[in-house]
Amino acid sequence: MCTAVLATGIVFAVVDWWPGAAHTADDLANDLILTTLGFLFFLTGTVWATKTFNVVVRYRRWSWWIVPAPVIVVMALLLALLLPAPSFHSARSDFEAVVTTMPEGDALWGIDVGPFSISSVTRHRDGAIYFVDEDQVFWLSTGGWVYSPTGQPTGDKYYEEFEATHIDGPWYEFRAHLPNW
Repeated sequence: MCTAVLATGIVFAVVDWWPGAAHTADDLANDLILTTLGFLFFLTGTVWATKTFNVVVRYRRWSWWIVPAPVIVVMALLLALLLPAPSFHSARSDFEAVVTTMPEGDALWGIDVGPFSISSVTRHRDGAIYFVDEDQVFWLSTGGWVYSPTGQPTGDKYYEEFEATHIDGPWYEFRAHLPNW
């Protein structure tokens, strides 16, 4: 039972999907959860291996309880590897719906767009609409997507460092570092 709970928790942490309203955790919390669960999973695996070695070598017998733990581990690993991570392309229509309904000169805070938790949606002076992904916000660094129909976004001189990668059409993915005031 312990193995199944830990394996399920690790799958949730790897995919970054958690039961609840937001279905996600910020990067730091997710990394701490993943590290803790990984350590406990390693500890459980060590206990299991020690007990298995004791039964097989000392008593020279096989037992049915040896099989479930590695089967659960393999199933959890396969599930984590085969489940696709959320991508911009799968939620593009949701992003475009927000762009078309976004009020002029207004900002949106704490919304879900497809599988992503967006901390803010803002329209900058150059007409670009910035979607800041909650999972990419850490300390002074931020990231997300930009709808920029006028071309390559510049960060509107709000960011100290700004890097945008063209996805296609008017869409860009960005990583930025806020100024250290």
